[in-house]
Amino acid sequence: MITASIDLSAINAKLDKITAAAAAATRPAAQAGAQVLYEEVRQRASTAASSAEKHSAPGNAPFVQSGTLRDAIYQAYADDESGESRSVYRVSWNKRKAPHGGLLERGTSRMAARPFLRPGYDAARQRALSTAQQVLAAQVRKELPP
Repeated sequence: MITASIDLSAINAKLDKITAAAAAATRPAAQAGAQVLYEEVRQRASTAASSAEKHSAPGNAPFVQSGTLRDAIYQAYADDESGESRSVYRVSWNKRKAPHGGLLERGTSRMAARPFLRPGYDAARQRALSTAQQVLAAQVRKELPP
């Protein structure tokens, strides 16, 4: 019977270092992806709202200032949904600053929908994923041995 002993501690240490680097890079990678979505949704919100905001509502309804919805778009880190190896960002609009966002996104019985959030997500999803993967790979590559 032949017995061989191999010391894998150096390899395990490097793998642990790479794993730690990947975990540490999840937040920057997620933010980079969220930024792509944020920019796309802001651009689409500006387009969707501009056609609706040109016309004041009938009666005494207040006129919404142009750019309000675009300026209400935000991205925020979701601390409650994130963890050690998972980072979540939300991209949406501030409903207090732009309460008409929901009306544009979903439409009403008197107005067709002019969605901006869903189409923005659909249009930029692959770019956001690719951007996040590139940031994650770059961070992990720093930890790989030369």
